[in-house]
Amino acid sequence: MISKDKKTIVLLNRPERHFVGSFYFKNIKSGIDFALEGSNYQVFFAQQDDHFEEILSSKKQKIAGVISIHPTINDKSIKLLEKETDIDSILINCRSDKISWVDLDNICGAMTMTEHLIKLGHEKILFLGGFFDSQNSIVRFEGYKKALEKYHIKYDPKLTLSCDFGITVSYDRMKEYLSSNSKSFTAIFAANDLMAVGAIRALADNKIKVPEDIAVVGFDDFEFASTFYIPLTTYKQPFHNLGYIAAKTILRSIETKNKCCHQVELIGDLIVRKSCGAAK
Repeated sequence: MISKDKKTIVLLNRPERHFVGSFYFKNIKSGIDFALEGSNYQVFFAQQDDHFEEILSSKKQKIAGVISIHPTINDKSIKLLEKETDIDSILINCRSDKISWVDLDNICGAMTMTEHLIKLGHEKILFLGGFFDSQNSIVRFEGYKKALEKYHIKYDPKLTLSCDFGITVSYDRMKEYLSSNSKSFTAIFAANDLMAVGAIRALADNKIKVPEDIAVVGFDDFEFASTFYIPLTTYKQPFHNLGYIAAKTILRSIETKNKCCHQVELIGDLIVRKSCGAAK
């Protein structure tokens, strides 16, 4: 319930129906809630769609700030926030030269995961990417290629699949890929854990064992990663800290009227489990 006595911070979310119920969102929001606890600020949910412009214009006097979670690089909401000088705003898991952001060093994380596979003896590593316009997916792909370059492994465009960060599409793309390329790779780096799960299911359907035949690693360390029937090796993203730092940063900007563009980059952790075939 929105209180008239409190100032409003708009929490701008992705428009996908499942987004606000996801592990990703809930853990980021837990950090935001913790930062706002005891303050005179409350959260109002909105989506990164055409209606946001209407909300911004109709409720501008009531909005103290905007926190936008993982918008796509060409999202209209970013353009609106970049032009809006009267409202403090900050991005989570996306970046802008004109407004504040808090993000993971995704290049470092992707390099870490790819290097881990390389050090296990893999050179033919299939990359599963997310949305084509997701900054997370773009820079994780960049980190993957940087790791290959570091170890003098030639990048092969055929070892790249574009998915959508979900299980179903990654499963379907892997099934299709395996029908003609089943022996072209020895490991998979999925740009998030859900796609890793989809890939593993597709491999299982083709009687390919993980990690005995193909090593698989993910990214994010979602809640199921440790309890999946093949526990996932992954890169732990500090979701709670992303939300907490974003909320604290925007509160400080509002209270001090400091319009500086704050940029905060966090580091995650390699979590080694069974799916990559390595001992802890």
